[in-house]
Amino acid sequence: MRKHAEETGQKVPLEKGMKLSKQQEKDWTTFAKNTLEHFDPGRRSFFLYKNELFLLPFNCPQLKGLHLVRCGLHLGTFKKNRFEPNHALALSLKAGQCKHRMDLRAESSECIRYLKGETLPGTSENRGWILITVDGFPLGWSKEAGGILKNFYPKGLRIV
Repeated sequence: MRKHAEETGQKVPLEKGMKLSKQQEKDWTTFAKNTLEHFDPGRRSFFLYKNELFLLPFNCPQLKGLHLVRCGLHLGTFKKNRFEPNHALALSLKAGQCKHRMDLRAESSECIRYLKGETLPGTSENRGWILITVDGFPLGWSKEAGGILKNFYPKGLRIV
């Protein structure tokens, strides 16, 4: 069994923050500005794997050479000139940390429709990403376009 680095007197190399490309930085900043409120990454660093953006814990050791399922909070994916948030980000937020949200009651038919993956009626505004909450607790993302809330609830979690 290996001893911890502190016990052997060795320093554990820490993961350095990733440098995002200018386009990725712009896409993330636009998403955060238009969607999130009071979301402060603090001293945690970003980690980019292919087009997937993660937020690492503070003082995270180097991940080079390790095979991980998930290396931190999965913020989302960079797609063609846009950032698409991940379900994990939605679950990590509090209701007050998102500019636009729709609160559903647990017993409502709209909640069941959302859990089945169906679209919901929206407002006449195009507000972009909406946090769907149930009785104040985050459930997932929806994107408003043309008065319709398009469902981004993960397919593997949907009710069949």
